[in-house]
Amino acid sequence: MLFENFLAALKLRVTVWQEVKRKRPSISPSLRILLRHKHYLQNRYRHTKHEEDRLRLRSWNYLVKHEFKSHRQRTWKQFISTVASPNPTSFWRTVKKLNKKKSVDFAALTEEKMVHKNPVNIVKCLTQHFTERHSPPKLDMMNSLDKEAHELWKLYSTADTDDIELVSHHSDLQFNIQDLKKTIGSLKNKNSSGFDHVSNKMIKLLPTHYHTLLINAYNKLFSAAHWGKEWKVARTICLNKCDEPAPRTNQLRPLSMLPAFSKIYEKLFLIRFNSWSQRMNILPSQQSGARPNQATATRVNCLLEQITQSLLNNSFTPVVYIDYLQAFDKLWTQGLLLKLNRLNCPSPYLIWITKYFSDRTLKIDYGGVVSTEIKVERGAPQGSCLGPIMYIIAHYDLPQVFEIPDHVHAYVDDIAIVYNPSFHLKVKFQTGEIIKRINKDMINLLKYSNDWHQPLNPSKTEFVVYHTSVQWPKLDIYYDGVKIIQKKSFKYLGFHLDAKLSFRNMIDAQFLKLRKAYIILKFIHQQFPSFSKLKMKFFNTYIWPHMYMMATIYCLFSNTSCERVAAFYRRCLRLIHCLFQCPTVDLHQHFQLPTIEKRFKKSLVKRMKNIQLHEPMFIECALQYKFLFNTIYYHYRIKANIKYMPAGRPTNRLTSYLDNEGHTYFDRLCDFVFS
Repeated sequence: MLFENFLAALKLRVTVWQEVKRKRPSISPSLRILLRHKHYLQNRYRHTKHEEDRLRLRSWNYLVKHEFKSHRQRTWKQFISTVASPNPTSFWRTVKKLNKKKSVDFAALTEEKMVHKNPVNIVKCLTQHFTERHSPPKLDMMNSLDKEAHELWKLYSTADTDDIELVSHHSDLQFNIQDLKKTIGSLKNKNSSGFDHVSNKMIKLLPTHYHTLLINAYNKLFSAAHWGKEWKVARTICLNKCDEPAPRTNQLRPLSMLPAFSKIYEKLFLIRFNSWSQRMNILPSQQSGARPNQATATRVNCLLEQITQSLLNNSFTPVVYIDYLQAFDKLWTQGLLLKLNRLNCPSPYLIWITKYFSDRTLKIDYGGVVSTEIKVERGAPQGSCLGPIMYIIAHYDLPQVFEIPDHVHAYVDDIAIVYNPSFHLKVKFQTGEIIKRINKDMINLLKYSNDWHQPLNPSKTEFVVYHTSVQWPKLDIYYDGVKIIQKKSFKYLGFHLDAKLSFRNMIDAQFLKLRKAYIILKFIHQQFPSFSKLKMKFFNTYIWPHMYMMATIYCLFSNTSCERVAAFYRRCLRLIHCLFQCPTVDLHQHFQLPTIEKRFKKSLVKRMKNIQLHEPMFIECALQYKFLFNTIYYHYRIKANIKYMPAGRPTNRLTSYLDNEGHTYFDRLCDFVFS
């Protein structure tokens, strides 16, 4: 603690503070004069209603619009001239601003019919909102689950210090300098800090001979499972999720900035805790969030495999997308401890986790106005290292709630459930059967949510019916009496999946980003037409990542969509290498520039290796489908060998299924990469 205070004092000592009395306006004085005169004419016309004043106001309004347009052009040209700089440092620092979408600052807060504009009133409103948000769930002591969780929490939270030291004496929560160096190296190089005024960047710049001091202090903290009160106070700022300058409280995203040394404390604990959870194989294969060698593409690829499998023998396949209400903030920590105890988690870990979640507080910081302390009696701190891990551990058994656990796809709190209709039934009977199954699962999910106090948001829970026919069935699905909305498209983990799997929405969304980056590439070309190396670096850094986002689903694109992506890629190549009149054939054959397919294939080789090593569920899903096809084919075409399956002539749908073996997503991906 003394060392932390020393670093904070050192930061204050070497920082030069300069008071800014007012913000400098972004428009010039001449534009401000024009605006002031326009407002004068506007008010004058409102009072007089004279035709002469109306004409003068209209002409002045045209003039102001023209001047503002010219001002934006001049500002953009000045910015681009800074981007197209021969100095690499200033170039990358300036270009970085283009990809960071800054949230809209809010100067007011809307609450029901009131609008708070005073910073003090805004902070009071936010304090009330977050006090209710982090209030503990109402427990029923007549309920055996609530009672057991409450008593277990009380047992560990009131444990005696001597008992804690005795239990921790033989635990593996002791670390060496190499563990500390690895942990400090994993910190993000950021200047933001909590109320301790110590940033990650300061810790990363510490001389290595301080590591011995730090690791000894951390080992002593682990031996007593001690958490200081200062490390449990989070500095919370609110970011605006919408484009309105006066958002509502539910349109804000809270971001908690924790003390930097407490993050190291968490990361050291996670070294041992993650090792234990992997050894015990607790997390299901359906969960890909906050896990090594897993990403959003893992879940989306598995989801697409199951959808394409179902659509080969069915005309429709519904997918329900679950949305949790403030998932991290509503985490029931007592229930988490109960589940860990049932999983035989070591007692030192349970004590440490209990101390971590006990007596946590936060303070809202809005424009320098700081609120009073708000008790956090529920949920994990936003921005903590431990929060996502604790959340997925707390809901490790969620897939078992549904009828077919293998059809559940989870990435932390983003859940998707696939429902395959029975291909033994006709379409009109399939609809009724699938509605019955989904509603039954929703009842089980409601019971799970009530038992573990993790509420859902029915208004944002949606489903999409993926189909190959012209018309698709309308399904009536309910959760807790609220009808779930049916959509034609859904954005799942950054991928726009429309009902026909045409991916047009996905391509359009990526092209919005690509065109913006391409404009900057053109300005760089105007300044340095022969500087191909700089243009190629910009392409690989700011254009190619948006194109690579489409690499894993490129094999499902139509020929038109493939050509659209390839045409934009060739346009970039011609601009980079100044080959504007070069035909496509010469571009790739004579100048040996790789095609978009070659670049995608080269990138996907690594993805395929990751599937082989770390994604067994994806391969199992593909192999099970092949096994099912071979089994049914053998039964109907060679020899009837399945006892309860009808023999003889199959139905028309089965005949079509057996005669026309289609390609699933995994088949197309393999054909594309290895062809």
